[in-house]
Amino acid sequence: MQERGAMAELAALVKQARSGDAEAYGELVNRFSAAVRGMCLMRAADPARADDIAQQVFLTAWKRLPDLNEDAPFWPWLEAITRNHLLNEWRRVQRERGLKQRYTVAWLAQSESEHASEDAEDLALRVEVLRQCVETLPEKLRSLIRMRYDDGYSSEEIAVVLGRTSDAVRQTFVRVRDKLRECVERKLSSQGAI
Repeated sequence: MQERGAMAELAALVKQARSGDAEAYGELVNRFSAAVRGMCLMRAADPARADDIAQQVFLTAWKRLPDLNEDAPFWPWLEAITRNHLLNEWRRVQRERGLKQRYTVAWLAQSESEHASEDAEDLALRVEVLRQCVETLPEKLRSLIRMRYDDGYSSEEIAVVLGRTSDAVRQTFVRVRDKLRECVERKLSSQGAI
């Protein structure tokens, strides 16, 4: 019975907000801000960026509120807007990452041409040995590495996904890097490459 009352109250707030009532919309923002921010924290590069995206979501929703079907439930509609903003953020990050990669490739090409070819061979050997060492890690640690280096998640984002503190995630990365460094040095030493 209370649930019906809450749903009726929510429907009334949405109706008032659709007619331009800013206070009613403010109440909707208060009710749904934690859910929207939580979604944004799962994907944004940092908490401040998550807050920016959440704010953009609510601005977009306010502008589009008259388009919301009168009988449509509010949360799925707001969730779809949030997903669209997160997708746009992901695209923006990918564009920036692509630019960084292009500049990195150009820098590496210039650097490589300035150095002897044995430096490139040495680098290729070190990369291959590093890949071998990563494969020796337990799956949980390989998954962390993929999240950080393949997917581009920050320590804070990984912490949210895993339900850990960002300090704990950073400490884990320090230990993993130490293990990988030891493994690479050991393998290169055994191959006589050091």
